[in-house]
Amino acid sequence: MQLKRPQTIGLAVAAAVVVAAVVVAVALGGRGPSAAPATPGPAPSSAAPSPSATPTPSPSPTPEPEPVDPLTGEEVVEAEVFAVKIDNLAPARPQLGLSSADIVVAEEVEAGLSRLVAVFHTEFPDRVGPVRSARNTDVELLPLFGEPGLVYSGANSKVQANVRGSKHLVPIERSDRDSTRPAPHNVVVDLGALAKQHEVGEARDIGWEFGDQDDAWDGAEDSDDLAVGIGGDDFTFERRDDRYQPAVNGDPYTDGGDAVLVDNVVVLSVRNRDDEDTTSSQSIVSETTGKGKVEVTREGRTLTGTWRRDEVEDPMTFTDEDGEPMLLKPGSSWVLLKG
Repeated sequence: MQLKRPQTIGLAVAAAVVVAAVVVAVALGGRGPSAAPATPGPAPSSAAPSPSATPTPSPSPTPEPEPVDPLTGEEVVEAEVFAVKIDNLAPARPQLGLSSADIVVAEEVEAGLSRLVAVFHTEFPDRVGPVRSARNTDVELLPLFGEPGLVYSGANSKVQANVRGSKHLVPIERSDRDSTRPAPHNVVVDLGALAKQHEVGEARDIGWEFGDQDDAWDGAEDSDDLAVGIGGDDFTFERRDDRYQPAVNGDPYTDGGDAVLVDNVVVLSVRNRDDEDTTSSQSIVSETTGKGKVEVTREGRTLTGTWRRDEVEDPMTFTDEDGEPMLLKPGSSWVLLKG
């Protein structure tokens, strides 16, 4: 009998094919011919996850101080500066417009007489005066304010040339007369109208600093009232709460029937010298460049320090004995040039 083996041979061939495939797979690392290379995974870590670090906060920027007006230390007023030369003789009083001035300067002129320079920036009243003639002290002092308008009623020929020739001043000569007042103390101007008619410089930094009383004021001298001599005139300042009422030779300054009040009284010790650039044989110049002693009075106290101004174009600084700025009270100031 013949054995039937074709089926057995077929099974053997199939088994051989399977074995060959296994061998190939082993040789290929268990990958089929068309398999993509395996991407190794991350190595296992035994370390515990670290907590997130707390970020260091950025320091808050120091806020910039609010700008203040350079003449008063109060809210900024964007306006021009006008200086008006004011008569100070008894027949000229009561003067007009002094309550609206931001700064009033008392200066010696000649023969022991004094005059005022009223500086206006935040208000321009419609009646200011009586206006009198300019002096060379004004030519040196007023460039402190940049390029102000100088309102005056004339000057001798040499002083007139200096006023008109100054690159720091805008001369505004007036002769408007008020018939209700005695001549020559009756030149009265409408400053508001003049401000619209003339282009002058706006307020700039004059070197003064304002603020609350700091540590330097703790040891300051008590000053309820004070007296200062300018030429032959005696200026006094009587304390009214935290302000002062000025007077000259016992006559209090008033304006429209109301007392003139001031926040700061600044006394500059200056050098007075004979004026050699004038036709008057008695005129003097109070030098406001250089340096000297300054006394600042505010709110019942007086602090002593040093004033400094190197050139006529420069600001004027006030520093205490430690070289720190002397802080004025925000408001109005009277400055007395004591020679």
